Amino acid sequence: MSSENYWSISDWSQHAKDDPQSCADHFFNHLSQFPENQVRAAIARIPSKEQLVQAFENSIANPSQPLAGVPYLLKDLYDVAGWETNASSHFLSEVRPIPKTSSALARALDSAGGVFAGKTHLVEFAYGMEGSNSHFGDGVHPQFPNRISGGSSSGSVWAVAGGLVPIASGSDTGGSVRVPAAYNGLFGLRVTPKHRWSKDGCFPLSPSFDTAGWFTRTAADMALTIEALFSPDSIEQTHFKGLDLLPNYEFIDEGLSAPHRQTIDAVQPLTNAEATKAFTTLPDLINPYLVISSSEAMEVHKGWHDNRKDQYDPQTWERIAKGKQWSINDLNEAFAVKNRVSKWFDEWFQEYNYIVLPASPVPAPLLGDGTALREAHLSLTAPASLAGLPVLTVPYFMESGLSGGLQIIVTDLSARSIALWKELLNSFTG
Repeated sequence: MSSENYWSISDWSQHAKDDPQSCADHFFNHLSQFPENQVRAAIARIPSKEQLVQAFENSIANPSQPLAGVPYLLKDLYDVAGWETNASSHFLSEVRPIPKTSSALARALDSAGGVFAGKTHLVEFAYGMEGSNSHFGDGVHPQFPNRISGGSSSGSVWAVAGGLVPIASGSDTGGSVRVPAAYNGLFGLRVTPKHRWSKDGCFPLSPSFDTAGWFTRTAADMALTIEALFSPDSIEQTHFKGLDLLPNYEFIDEGLSAPHRQTIDAVQPLTNAEATKAFTTLPDLINPYLVISSSEAMEVHKGWHDNRKDQYDPQTWERIAKGKQWSINDLNEAFAVKNRVSKWFDEWFQEYNYIVLPASPVPAPLLGDGTALREAHLSLTAPASLAGLPVLTVPYFMESGLSGGLQIIVTDLSARSIALWKELLNSFTG
């Protein structure tokens, strides 16, 4: 994870206050060091150097802001006033007006002093966890370029893992923050589908599940962004009780077992055989997630799905098309499972403050291998997606440098839950 070019949030803030021009130079010089194909697959659009210098100068005019002088990138689902939102497609801006207002997440980052540095590519319309895009190129892991970045937040995770910026937004419908965070050894956070950051100015995939989030490279940076964006009320120190939902989970790649166990030991959740049995005997969760998400995606795209078929990435078009096949009964059954999962979490959150699950059964797969593992990943990510729960993902590393991640699931975004996340992040600083 070390990089000579990596600047933390604190580094960027200090450098910007000392010399805004040097920050813009650093950003563009760092970007120029990456292979051209990686940049094309990851970066959708950035400001000019002159515009970026001006943005840094404007940001440090109020140096007391928590993210003053800190650059961030937005996944190209989030609106920025005057910029096209294309969702890494070839036609969205033709059927949707250029936004006149910025998304709620962009406004929150700007209000905290963040410096908007551009937009990142994604799996087209955010429909996939592999990082593939036939229009702009497939996202790759910046340290292991023969492996996938994960998606759909492929450009954002690449930019943070590569040290270009300390913060980049993602979105997480079925795992698109959690899985790439695990693959790239990053900290990732998703809020809730009902949060304003998820709804206001973010182009949808599946509104029942779409959730805003972001990546940072370190625990300290994640703690800083949580403090900056949530401004949580302080609470008295309290004891937090966690549940390891799948103790002794059998990874597809056994190399993740030891670092996973070490992270569990650091987080210190308890085990509960009754909870594990109740969870593992729930109905299949993958198909209900796929039924609802594809049906809702079809509703979003119905105005152009058929007549613009040739303009879609074929994989995206096929996944959306599946939404046509479900009956009312299929949807009713899927929502019944969704409600049952939510009730299950509600019951166990009466006893526990947080619940942990692995984020991925494998480290970043080799290029071309990601799609075959989709359902294996959804078996771990669909529970929190179906229940609409916030999740902090923390990374852990194999000796090779490849990584996995642990989902720390909480019941809400209350001051208590945020304090819990911050306390756990302290275990990963240093």
